[in-house]
Amino acid sequence: MEGFFFMADMLGFGSMIRNSTNEQRARRVGRWLTLVDSAAKAEGIEQKQLISDTVFAATSNDLAGLERLIRFAQRLLNEGVPRSLPIRGAICHGEHFWGELTHGKAVVDAHELESVQNWIGVTCQPELPFVDGLWSFGSLICYPAPMKSGFMRNHPVVDWNVPGGRELANMLAGEGLTCEGEKWTWALGQKLNNTVQFGVYKEFAKRTGVDPREFYWVTGLELAQNLLTLTDPVTRQASSG
Repeated sequence: MEGFFFMADMLGFGSMIRNSTNEQRARRVGRWLTLVDSAAKAEGIEQKQLISDTVFAATSNDLAGLERLIRFAQRLLNEGVPRSLPIRGAICHGEHFWGELTHGKAVVDAHELESVQNWIGVTCQPELPFVDGLWSFGSLICYPAPMKSGFMRNHPVVDWNVPGGRELANMLAGEGLTCEGEKWTWALGQKLNNTVQFGVYKEFAKRTGVDPREFYWVTGLELAQNLLTLTDPVTRQASSG
């Protein structure tokens, strides 16, 4: 069938399994299952499939179908990250065949887009149908989703409630995602920084009236400086004087 397809992986699932006792593992896996089931039920997602830490979902080939997948992704992010269940996902459009062996071009596209991202978040395929009516804070935002390599390109990305840096770091270290005394790796630190920077950019864009369908090109350092100018009376006065 032709329609919208969603794929996401829970980041750190292998570490969670390795760092857990049998009792802890059962509880944490149960939380993951409950999260996916409750989010799908809340958004009317009928086609849903879980394979270990990977979740598939598909919806109809219309605006309502895309909106349901966006809200589904938002629930997984907003409710999962605080429980140390972070995801990285993708929404694509195209032909897919649902069943015991789910496959199709949209499945391959979603897998490829999901696997190259380097943050916590959900990115949509460029030029996704029906996107024009969904640009808004609270739905889709134009942003260069962080990738592990390759060219920088703007994508429609799913808006969600990104925690502050220290708070998010605790969430990424909790519930067995890291073990006591484990040192942070650059790979994990980059995911954290990329995710926090998206949250800061979103706040900057809302405060300054940036159109969510357009990305305001700004480096991380410039972003911090601009936000200081907006929030600190002393800095604001100095910059305007």
